[in-house]
Amino acid sequence: SSKMEETNQQHIHDVLIVGAGPCGLALAARIRENTPGALFTESEHQRFHWMKASSTSKLNSKPIRTSRRSNTAPDRLLSGPQVPEGVDIKVLDESGDKWMAAWNERFERLNISHLRSPMFFQIDPKDRDGLLGFAHREERENELREIKGVVGKDLSKHQRKQSLKNGSKSQETSYLDERDRKDMFRPSQALFKEHCWDVARHYGLEDVVEKSRVTSVSYESGPAGEPGIFTVETSTGVKKARVVVFATGPSAPPVLPPSCSFCHERNEGVSHAFEPTALPDCVLPVPILDKIKAGEEITVGVVGGGLTSAQISDAAIKRGVTKVHHIMRGPMKIKHFDMDLSWVGKYKNFHLASFWSADSDEERWEMIKEARNGGSITPEYKKILENLIKAGKVDLYKYTEVIDATWDTNTQMWTLITSPPIPDLKVHHLVYATGIPTDFTQIPALKPLLESAPINSVGGIPCCTNELMWNDDIPFFFTGRLAALRLGPAAPNLDGARQGAERIAGKIAEIFGRRRRDSGYASEAADGERVDMRRLGLGRDNQFEVLAALEDDDS
Repeated sequence: SSKMEETNQQHIHDVLIVGAGPCGLALAARIRENTPGALFTESEHQRFHWMKASSTSKLNSKPIRTSRRSNTAPDRLLSGPQVPEGVDIKVLDESGDKWMAAWNERFERLNISHLRSPMFFQIDPKDRDGLLGFAHREERENELREIKGVVGKDLSKHQRKQSLKNGSKSQETSYLDERDRKDMFRPSQALFKEHCWDVARHYGLEDVVEKSRVTSVSYESGPAGEPGIFTVETSTGVKKARVVVFATGPSAPPVLPPSCSFCHERNEGVSHAFEPTALPDCVLPVPILDKIKAGEEITVGVVGGGLTSAQISDAAIKRGVTKVHHIMRGPMKIKHFDMDLSWVGKYKNFHLASFWSADSDEERWEMIKEARNGGSITPEYKKILENLIKAGKVDLYKYTEVIDATWDTNTQMWTLITSPPIPDLKVHHLVYATGIPTDFTQIPALKPLLESAPINSVGGIPCCTNELMWNDDIPFFFTGRLAALRLGPAAPNLDGARQGAERIAGKIAEIFGRRRRDSGYASEAADGERVDMRRLGLGRDNQFEVLAALEDDDS
């Protein structure tokens, strides 16, 4: 009882989001958006504005800018699954008190100018083309880079037959034609960063983020019929919330791989690509940079086969490193995106259908691994690496693993022992760009929840509900990478952020008991009339429901 009294005295947030990255921002914005682009097309928006115009006098309803589409009074908008207005949103992030702090810091440290993903991978809930529209409005189209070699590369039936006759290998169809060309551009990091800020400003989310590290999450169910309360212990005190959303990416600190037995012998000379560094715009430690400034010839080793490893090799050379030894355990895989094109294009639903109809989560996990297929490098960075190799600045070793190393205190260098062996391979510093493993069962903050209400996991990913909830009784949600078993291979990407936000917002609307199908017209104008003619006109409601409603009235 003392616990309940304490809870009554303490402020309870409606929704507490852990993580202020793209997934957290996408969800917070979606909660505040009543007419999301996932449910309503551009033409439908215009159509309901027209259909509802007669229900409200323009003299009594001063138009305000509720969306970028038009000046529309809020009471003239038809809503989808709608979370009540005034929902108290709080966001906690370990990296900073602003949206996208960790994201922006990593891009700056690796000196990345453009995103890897296409234009429609963005977080605006109201419009699939929100980022493209922002670029046009700000007249910053010059900051978009075309993703070449994707659009218009489909083979015709005749070409496929001819290539098979000639003994050529069949080309994987890209499923992208000229109509998709506008999507096949990559935004600059500066443009994307400002677009995210624009979305946050539009929904009044600028001041909801608090710098805080979450250490424990526990749940106490309420009396019969009453909602439960989460107790979230953080570095800035104890928080209470009705709904908690975990939007933290892999949710694990960057760690050096277990195969790196020598890494733990000394703190200097070896690092992970995602470790925080003294200088925000450089992945190399200060002692190495000091040696470069002093004119010494410095050699750096980079271990990894993904895009980050290529970016580090390039950034190191730009910083004045004399030589980079780039070591990857497999081949150099070249892909525009970190998953196959077929999961990104307009026919992605064909693949998602097989994913959703899989018999088990284990089968889904295998499909995710096959679709993402480990680290890969974009054609752009392949060319950059090849130029550095030609210039003699980078040595690339494929199908090679570092199995041990010895430190020479006199030369201040590692001698790397590899398989297969490479004689006399020495580096001043070694950077591991080997990704961050995901295992939600090892997240310390979730231990209390796991003990009180265990759920299964496959591949370190939780087997949550289709609404991305812990289970049917505990309103704790996963989004991003940890929702991959429900969203598919795109879950860790920006596209997954929007999909996850849509599912979670729908469930949150249901939890708060305010799934309002209408904000006026039928209910206001007809005083209790049960048929919303606007939804019928848009094809959103079944016309046979009108007959059912009339039958009920007659009876």
